Amino acid sequence: MKRNYILILIILLFGISTEAQTTTDVVTGLSRPVRLVLNGNDLYIAEYYGNKISKIDISATTPTATDVVTGLAGPIELLLNGNDLYISEYYGNKISKIDITATMPTATDVVTGLNNPYGLALNGNDLYVADYGGNLISKIDISATTPTLTGVYGVYSPSALIFNGNDLYIGNYQGNKVSKIDISATTLTQTDVVTGVNTPVGLAFNGDDLYISEYDGNKISKIDITATMPTATDVVSGLNDPYGITFNGNDLYIAEYGSNKILKINLSTLAINDFNTDIPFRLYPNPSNDFLQASGLTAKENYKIIDTQGAEVKKGAISNKEKIDIRNLKNGLYFLKFNNGNAFKFIKE
Repeated sequence: MKRNYILILIILLFGISTEAQTTTDVVTGLSRPVRLVLNGNDLYIAEYYGNKISKIDISATTPTATDVVTGLAGPIELLLNGNDLYISEYYGNKISKIDITATMPTATDVVTGLNNPYGLALNGNDLYVADYGGNLISKIDISATTPTLTGVYGVYSPSALIFNGNDLYIGNYQGNKVSKIDISATTLTQTDVVTGVNTPVGLAFNGDDLYISEYDGNKISKIDITATMPTATDVVSGLNDPYGITFNGNDLYIAEYGSNKILKINLSTLAINDFNTDIPFRLYPNPSNDFLQASGLTAKENYKIIDTQGAEVKKGAISNKEKIDIRNLKNGLYFLKFNNGNAFKFIKE
């Protein structure tokens, strides 16, 4: 058994590997898909050039897109609240909505007078809107009989929006960064979360990881928002103008604008390419049956240990030359991942 573990380690370390994170086409032949919202097995799709919302059943063997509502003006964002699907109409300069339970859904105006509305995010009854053309985050109370726009904060080229608690994360389209605002603060302040991301147009949370669709970067990256200084690491690259993203369990669905299709990638197994072996760091002994010791760390780092199924089995913090107790882990291959984005393979035997 020990010989088998050592063989696996040699294969992993010296490059005889397979790419675990392969993409799969879900549906093709769309008209510039930009946003995705999942409701059960129904995946709703905003087709920007098609001026419509379509949907597919992701549980079907061969999903087929069917029209939900047509005649929109550049639908670029979707948000589901109960049975109401809210739609940003970029060229219509408005937010509309449909009742997805209706036999023939009809779009009704929620608020007009915007300037190229983009991302949407909901906090209670407050619907936040990224007013791209106005360089402004606005909000409306959707419970009001006649919702009225209220300016919240000036932001340059806001695109995607998503909440995590009271923190509103904002993709800055032309600023090539993700920033955030604590909406509960007495005085609102925009702070940068991560910079150097190439045209962030889609955001999705999976635990503490914020996934970012980089349109001009042709990739999906992610950051750990609990890190002191979050660093973007690539999840999947080589895409064709990725836009909206959403999760269904371990499956990440991606609207590929440039290829007119929806694809997915299963993230339950970590790819070999996710791991950095080019930094001056040593993890030893490897294999080990009781403790791991780290050398080469320049500061205390939070870590997670993940098994080959993508499940977190242990977490903590470690400084240089401190030990990690792995005696309670089952024998097998694991991945030690730090909040700074670096990750390493080891074997418990």
